[in-house]
Amino acid sequence: MNILEFVNVSKSFFTQKLYDNINITVDSNEKIALIGNNGTGKTTFIRLIKDDEMPDEGEIISNEESTISYFEQLDTINVDLKVSELLDIPFKKVISAQKKMEEVSQKFTDDLNENDILLEEYSRLTDEFESLGGYSYIHLQEEFIDIFGLNEKLNRKFFELSGGEKQYIRLASVLFLDSDLIILDEPLSYFDNRKTAWLSSYIQKSRKAFLIISHNVDFIRSFATKILDIDNYTVSSYQCGYEKYLKEKKEKLLEEKKKNQATDLVIEKTVKAVTKKNILLEKVENKHAQAVVLRRMEKELEKLDKEKIPLSAEYKYKYEATPREVYISKRTVDEEILSFENMSKEFPDKLLYKDVNFKMYRDSKICLVGENGSGKSTLLKILTDKEKITSGEFKIDKKVKIAFIEQETVFENEKLSTIDYLMKKTGLPIEFVENAIDSLYNYEPEFRDKRIFMLSGGEKRRLEIFANILAEIDLLIIDEPSTYMDEYSRITVANMLKKYTGAVILVTHDKSLLKKVDFEIYDIRDNRIRKKEFAGK
Repeated sequence: MNILEFVNVSKSFFTQKLYDNINITVDSNEKIALIGNNGTGKTTFIRLIKDDEMPDEGEIISNEESTISYFEQLDTINVDLKVSELLDIPFKKVISAQKKMEEVSQKFTDDLNENDILLEEYSRLTDEFESLGGYSYIHLQEEFIDIFGLNEKLNRKFFELSGGEKQYIRLASVLFLDSDLIILDEPLSYFDNRKTAWLSSYIQKSRKAFLIISHNVDFIRSFATKILDIDNYTVSSYQCGYEKYLKEKKEKLLEEKKKNQATDLVIEKTVKAVTKKNILLEKVENKHAQAVVLRRMEKELEKLDKEKIPLSAEYKYKYEATPREVYISKRTVDEEILSFENMSKEFPDKLLYKDVNFKMYRDSKICLVGENGSGKSTLLKILTDKEKITSGEFKIDKKVKIAFIEQETVFENEKLSTIDYLMKKTGLPIEFVENAIDSLYNYEPEFRDKRIFMLSGGEKRRLEIFANILAEIDLLIIDEPSTYMDEYSRITVANMLKKYTGAVILVTHDKSLLKKVDFEIYDIRDNRIRKKEFAGK
C-alpha cells in the first residue's frame, strides 16, 4: 500500500534551495533511513509530511486510509500520568478488548441458552483481541520496561522522570501505536548499545513502515531496506540497504561528474566560438545576420549551463585552531582544578557512587562512559553545582570558568547572525570571527550571515561548542556532543576539542567520536569511577 507520495516537490528555506522536483513514495512495511549532511533539509522534509511546511511547488499526497505517527508529536504528553498509565495508552484498544472478554466470561451461568449468546459474544471479542495482537502486548511492555530500566519508575509521574526517561516514554508512546508509518527524528538520544540494539530489532520485526532520521551509521545499517538521500539539491531513492547504497551513490556521482565534464567541454568550445563571432561582428557589414547567430549561440550557452547537474560542496574536514595572538589569555587557574575525596552520592532509592577519589587538571581531556542510570548526568550536575554530594569532599578552584553544554542546544536570541553571536560571545574582532565561521562551516560563505534559527541541529551544536572554546572557558562540560551531527560535524568538533587548551569532560555513547578525540576514558560502574582503556583505540 502506498502511504505517501511526493509529486514534483520543490522547497527552499529562505534563499537556500533544499531540493528541486522530487518524486518519491513511501510504501507499507518499508524501513527507510532519511540521510544527508547537516543543513540539507532532513527536518524540513518531515515538516512537509506533517503539513507544518508547504512545498514551493508540487504536492504531497497522503493515503487517507493510512495513519502516520511522529516521535516529537507527544510533547503535549500528560505530565501527571504515571509511567504505567502512559505505557498503556498505545495499547488501549487491545486492553479494552481484554477487559470486555473478562467481563463476558464472568457472566457465564448454568443457563445454556444464555451461555450460547455469551459464547457468541465472547468468540467475537476473542477474534478482535487476537487481531489486535492479543497478549503479545504484555510481553512487549515487559521487554521495553526491562531494556529501558523503568521497573522502579512505573508508579512515578512523568514530570518526576529524568530527561532520558522522559525520552523513553515518548518513544514507547509512538512506537507502539497502531500506525501505518512511524517517523522518528534522531531517536537515539540517551541511548546505550543495549537500547539501540533493541530498537533496531523492533523496527526490523515490525509490520509498520518506518522513516527515520539518524546520523548513526551502524544503526542505519541494521534496519534500513531503503535509503532516501538528500544531496545535490534533490532526494534520491535507493531500494537497498546501506552498504549497497554507498556503492550505488558513488557510481551515480562519478556518472554525474562525467556528464558535467562533457558539458563543460562543449561550453568551453561554444564560449570560444562566441568570442570569435564577437570579433567578426565588428568587421562585417551585415551585422544583423551575425547578431542573430550570436544570440542563438548565447542561448545555447544558457541551455548548456542549465543542463549541468548541481553538485553540493565537497567537505574538507578542516578546522584551524585559534591563534594564540588573537587575544591575551586570562587563565589564572591552578594546575589542579577540581578533586573528589571519598565522595559518595545516593538518592533515597539508589546508590550511584561510593568513596570516589578523583583529580582533574587544567589540561585534562576526559570522557565519561557507563550504562544509562549509572550516574553520568548526575556527576555533570555535581560539577556545575546543580546537585550536592551525599558525603566526602568536592573541591573546585573558584577561578575556574565553566560552561555546560547540554543535549538540547538553546540560544537566547536565535535571530542573531552567526557572526554577531560569536562576536557578542567572545569579544573577538570581526576579521577573526569571519575566518572562524568559514573554518567551522566548510568555507561556505552564506553561513557568515545566516541567522541561528536557520541552522540545523548539528550546525547549532557546532556553533555553541565553538563559541565556548573561543570564549576561553577553563572547563568545558558537554553532554552527548555529537547529537544531530553528521560525519563532517563530528570530525570538526573532534578537532576543536583536541586542539582546545582548556579542560574538557564529555559524556557520550558515540564510539566513532571517542576514536577521533582520543580522550582519557573513565567508566562509571558498580558505584565506582575508574579509568580504563578504550577498546576502540
